[in-house]
Amino acid sequence: MIKIIGALLILGAAGGFGIGKSMQFFRQLQQLHQMLGAIEIIKCELNYTLRPLPQLCLHAAQRVSGAVSTFFSNYAKLLESGLPRTTATQRALEETKGLSLPSDAQMVVLELCTTIGRYDLDGENRVLQLSGQRLRSAIERYDREKRPLAKSYAVLGVTTGLALVILFA
Repeated sequence: MIKIIGALLILGAAGGFGIGKSMQFFRQLQQLHQMLGAIEIIKCELNYTLRPLPQLCLHAAQRVSGAVSTFFSNYAKLLESGLPRTTATQRALEETKGLSLPSDAQMVVLELCTTIGRYDLDGENRVLQLSGQRLRSAIERYDREKRPLAKSYAVLGVTTGLALVILFA
């Protein structure tokens, strides 16, 4: 009986690790899509309402969910407190728990948040459009490169657990 419990614990731990790594991939991909959606929301709101940047970010935070929503809420609060855009962006990225964007997407967000609010409406639209294109290419690249890896992690975790159970049995 103890061997069966031990085998289940080993299989559960190894499989859980592999599936956890796989879920981390899907969480990052979901956050990339949410970030792209938030940029589109900011672009639409900017064109139709001409709200100040903190209000645009709060509106985007209300329309998306999870860590991306928290990031835009934090960013808006830091802007309203008088911090410069660069400092506010870096601090919001650091303080947002659960935000796990790939490094190229973090650079897009950092560049977007530090440049938005400096130009006229046409310039803002170009910045938002360019950031959206760069996020789309990051999504495509991440999906193309990491999806097979994520599936491999899940399978590898379960098979490693099975191999350990067989080895110790």
